[in-house]
Amino acid sequence: MKVLNRELIILFIVNVAIGMTSQLVQPLFPLYLKEIGATDIQNALVISVGNLTSTLLMLPSGALMNRFGKKAFLVLASLTSGVSVLLMAFTGNWAVVIPLNMLLNASTCFFVPSRLAIIAENATPTNRAYLFGVMNLAWPIGGIIGPLLGGYLAETVGWGSVFMIAAAVSLVAIYPSLKVRDEGRTERQSAEKERGESIRDKRYFGSISTLFGLQVLVNTSMAGVNMILPIYLSDRFSLSYALIGAFFTGSNVLLVFTQLGGGYIADRYGRRKLLLICAALAPVAIASWVLFDSWVALLGIYCVAFGFWSLTWPPILAILTDVLPPRLRGTGFGLNMTGSRLGFTLGPIVAGMLYLVPGSSIPFLAAAGIYALCFPLTYLLKDRKADGASS
Repeated sequence: MKVLNRELIILFIVNVAIGMTSQLVQPLFPLYLKEIGATDIQNALVISVGNLTSTLLMLPSGALMNRFGKKAFLVLASLTSGVSVLLMAFTGNWAVVIPLNMLLNASTCFFVPSRLAIIAENATPTNRAYLFGVMNLAWPIGGIIGPLLGGYLAETVGWGSVFMIAAAVSLVAIYPSLKVRDEGRTERQSAEKERGESIRDKRYFGSISTLFGLQVLVNTSMAGVNMILPIYLSDRFSLSYALIGAFFTGSNVLLVFTQLGGGYIADRYGRRKLLLICAALAPVAIASWVLFDSWVALLGIYCVAFGFWSLTWPPILAILTDVLPPRLRGTGFGLNMTGSRLGFTLGPIVAGMLYLVPGSSIPFLAAAGIYALCFPLTYLLKDRKADGASS
């Protein structure tokens, strides 16, 4: 494993703060919307409009990041995330939450391309998937604490305290973001040397479009599950917010192992092979939801499904980095994340429309079917051996 240098350590700290902000708010967000008067369809609307915002902004933000610099985008991400969540503390109308949630999702578009570009610049061909996995550990640090703390505070003190704490954590991340070195001038010089290349070139377009399709399908499936899960658990088992938060905390504990293990396995045994295994087993885990009537058993099933999903994160990013030269990676990461955010937009809509009866398992079966479509698509990917990949 490559030792984390100064840039990666700073990025890790910022990532923990951004992840904590997200995990304090997002897992139980559907319950908050329901509490302030949103129906299940309106709930799905608020979440999908927010995700649509990030879908539309992700690709141009990847290109603009190369122009204005990673430091500026990291600062902007921390600022917009903190301000949007802070303003949520002072509203009790679900319609007013729509533009605030749009701003919160827009912050993702500033953070993700910068984060991925910094990691890619510091990786080598032989450790790419593993380094992405190591850096992904920043997400579960916030994810282990955030959902439980958010659920406890929402029940005992109120949602206002949840949003204020989340805002404070995000705004604190501005300081380490300012410490990131910007290499915009170097990148522009590199761009001049590779001026003739385009992401539409045949050698790039096939892999990029396949990864885009995978991201749409996988995230449509899992975003639908994540949106309907807290409502389902509340309707069917009358669980407290803290216990519902435990579902997301459990999955984030597992995330520690899947990111380290997934990155190592992908680098050692093949990235495409790992993606195929996950595409085969994840739908089975999601579909088995209908077989159990115990929330404890469902907690285990959700963690398994989430585990297979999260195992795919390092190899997808590593394949993308292998395929593209440095100049095109900002745009490539932006396009890849556009597919991801499109899935996060479609998933809640599909789940909300299918959740016709409280406690219905139909959205989970639909999610399993959508995820299963990833298996034949994954066969189209070419898996470059690590020692032959370009840097």
